[in-house]
Amino acid sequence: MNSSDEEKQLQLITNLKEQAIGEYEDLRAENQKTKEKCDKIRQERDEAVRKLEEFQKISHMVIEEVNFMQNHLEIEKTCRESAEALATKLNKENKTLKRISMLYMAKLGPDVITEEINIDDEESTTEPEATAETCVSVHCQKQIKELRDQIVSVQEEKKMLAIELESLKSKLAEVIEEVNKVKQEKDVLNSEVLEQRKVLEKCNRVSMLAAAEYEEMQVNLELEKDLRKKAESFAQEMFIEQNKLKRQSHLLLQSSAPDQQFLKALNENAKLTQLLEEERIQHQQKVKELEEQLENETLHKEIHNLKQQVELLEEDKKELESKYQSSEEKARNLKHSVDELQKRVNQSENSVPPPPPPPPPLPPPPPNPIRSLMSMIRKRSHPGGSGGKKEKAAQPETSLPVTLAGGDSVLAVRSKPNHL
Repeated sequence: MNSSDEEKQLQLITNLKEQAIGEYEDLRAENQKTKEKCDKIRQERDEAVRKLEEFQKISHMVIEEVNFMQNHLEIEKTCRESAEALATKLNKENKTLKRISMLYMAKLGPDVITEEINIDDEESTTEPEATAETCVSVHCQKQIKELRDQIVSVQEEKKMLAIELESLKSKLAEVIEEVNKVKQEKDVLNSEVLEQRKVLEKCNRVSMLAAAEYEEMQVNLELEKDLRKKAESFAQEMFIEQNKLKRQSHLLLQSSAPDQQFLKALNENAKLTQLLEEERIQHQQKVKELEEQLENETLHKEIHNLKQQVELLEEDKKELESKYQSSEEKARNLKHSVDELQKRVNQSENSVPPPPPPPPPLPPPPPNPIRSLMSMIRKRSHPGGSGGKKEKAAQPETSLPVTLAGGDSVLAVRSKPNHL
């Protein structure tokens, strides 16, 4: 029965090892998928940054063009103002010349022909000048109209460019938001990758510990089998010797003719029983020595495994402390932001809608198959019965510490070697 229990335990340990290897492979595949996703997001981020740089270049070019158009508009405005000032000045001079000519015509008499002719000549000479002035003023008006049309077109272009600039600014803000989102997603993925790496390292350590314990169990099983075979062979020899002695004593009793032969046979029987008892005591001492050696070896291995488990627990403790510190910092930041929002709410007169409800709690973690297997092993390693309890009290214990993949709890499966 003990050998069958040990074989069942070994089979369960092999199944546990295979399941741990399968979980390790699944975690490795998931890590590969997250790496591919991270590379894809990194490419998208680079493309978004490139588009952002292109938008920035285009916006700079648009701003430079708008500045150039504004400078050109200022120059045209100054030209128009100078042309208008020149036209008003020429009109004033023309009016003054007409008044002077009318005064001279009133002072001179109608009898003076030569003077009239001169006046007519002067008028004929002044008429082309006036027409030239009027031509100059029409030309100026045309230029003014052209300049006004150009100003209107430039203003329309300026409005269009301003609209394009606003759209580019909105696109730039959207691209910046996308880049920030991509950065946040990248940070989240990096944290997930780090956590998965830690989980993989823990799984590697657990699988190494399980393999070492499996090898140790195999060695102990082989030693127990050898000891059992030796004990069985020794018991068989003792049983054969005892039967021989019984037959000899029976024959001696039947043929008990002389008393001396009977006494001699009894003495020989006593000597043989004494020798057998001495050999039995020596054999028991050897068995005890071997059991003590096995106990010392198993204790050393158990101490080594416990040290490794303590190291794993210390690493988990450090991780939990870092997470606790980060959560405390987040809580402080949230408290500070809540205080600021409370101040703003108190300062503002308008009613603010109530804050959104808190997020629902996270779902419970899925059941761990390794933990269930270890509980089955622990149950089978402690069967009921008084005979089993007595045998367990006489036999040394060997432990199989196994750390779960989550790092939450450590179970120790006790298996006891059997000695006959």
